[in-house]
Amino acid sequence: MKTINQLRQEYIDTKTGEQIHLGWIDALFTTIKDDIKSGDIHKAQKLADLGQYLAQDLQHYSEEELAQLLADKEGSL
Repeated sequence: MKTINQLRQEYIDTKTGEQIHLGWIDALFTTIKDDIKSGDIHKAQKLADLGQYLAQDLQHYSEEELAQLLADKEGSL
């Protein structure tokens, strides 16, 4: 069984990873907006596709983590 400190550190690590991903997504969409303003629609579309991929990947990761937390909770009852 994990200690409170181990669980806390895992949660901190998760939140740190989320902040990194959100920083990437922010930079990506800022660049897309700049490309649209400059008329580089082809590049903006490729970046939008990348943004969609990153969002889906983060969602999948988050869903897996939630499922594991719920399973751990059920196992400890």
